[in-house]
Amino acid sequence: MSATTRVNPTAVALGTIQRTFQQTVFVYTLSGSGTASALTASSAASITDEIGTTSSVFQVKSNGLVIITMGDRHMLDVDTLASRTGRIIGTGSLTGTGVWTFTDTTTLTVTEPTTLFAM
Repeated sequence: MSATTRVNPTAVALGTIQRTFQQTVFVYTLSGSGTASALTASSAASITDEIGTTSSVFQVKSNGLVIITMGDRHMLDVDTLASRTGRIIGTGSLTGTGVWTFTDTTTLTVTEPTTLFAM
């Protein structure tokens, strides 16, 4: 019987996301007031249309303030996603890692979680 070699990941690390493809999870969080107020089904449509071009799975939380996606991590990063999504919602600029600040100082923050259990 031949030996098998385990590749990617080389070992399971408890409490750590394991990836076998170039997929990851991104979390988009609106600060909840002004321009970054809660999305409705109709106001989320243009955002989910954009997210749908790069994500294989996504969901808008029922409170309209959080979107969770699974997407291609070798082509995407939190800055790119914050900028693309922020421009759809309103005028502003990228002011930090994954942070789009609108002209009314409210924010959209995109993160790549290190654990799925915290979500």
